[in-house]
Amino acid sequence: MKRTISPQEIDVLAPFIAQLTGLVLDHSKAYLFETRLGPVLEKYNLENFTSLIQGIALNRNIERDTIDAITTQETLFFRDRHPFDYIQNKFFPEFFEKNGMDKPLNIWSAASSTGQEIYSIAMTLNNILFDLKNYKISLTGTDISEEALEKARSGVYNKFELSRGIDIKLLNKYFEKDGNNYRIRDELRSCVEFKKANLLKPLPPLPKMDLVFCRNVAIYFSREDRGKLYGKIADQLNENGILIISSTESLIGITERFTQERYRDTFYYRKVS
Repeated sequence: MKRTISPQEIDVLAPFIAQLTGLVLDHSKAYLFETRLGPVLEKYNLENFTSLIQGIALNRNIERDTIDAITTQETLFFRDRHPFDYIQNKFFPEFFEKNGMDKPLNIWSAASSTGQEIYSIAMTLNNILFDLKNYKISLTGTDISEEALEKARSGVYNKFELSRGIDIKLLNKYFEKDGNNYRIRDELRSCVEFKKANLLKPLPPLPKMDLVFCRNVAIYFSREDRGKLYGKIADQLNENGILIISSTESLIGITERFTQERYRDTFYYRKVS
């Protein structure tokens, strides 16, 4: 049974969700509350949406399921393509030419969801180096959702998920059959580490990064929180490190710690302070 959320319930629940996850949702997002949190109410037999607050305080599982439900975003392999063209043809070649092949390379997918983005980065890099284990490379994906991280660590995807970005050549090279699904081959999956992180709270231990993907997550944050997020990413980046956000996002008026640059159809941001 679909639960309908009232404007009054949104007024109570929205600030709580913002405090819990950083996501700013208003009355225009009523459908998100209903479609994503309605099943949580049904699972725990909660009377209404405002009762989620009390439920979360009393039950750690309700908090986990609420975060998983409201934060899980659509993701796919090689999303938008252009950023992967940039890292394959410009970022990686320039990095190794400048620093040599022995310098550590640290890459972070800050909102990795179920793992498609960081695995796409790993495949792109492996296409250049052939065997990532022969190099000092750190590939890290973080997300607030435990459920998403569990799927990412498993590296198992169904045919529909693979059809969105994976062609037959990549499928044969990087995946193996797992029942009706496909699993990322161990030699690639073992090169990627996943950690739980709320981007607006203290981060887990991470190395200084050379490249950060943080796409399609800050659009749900307040302007103030976006500034905090990009400041935190700047702190985590090495000198001249690169940040990639989505084509619908902008740092203009949010932070002055990056300068925008362009490669073909890709805009990216270089740390300047």
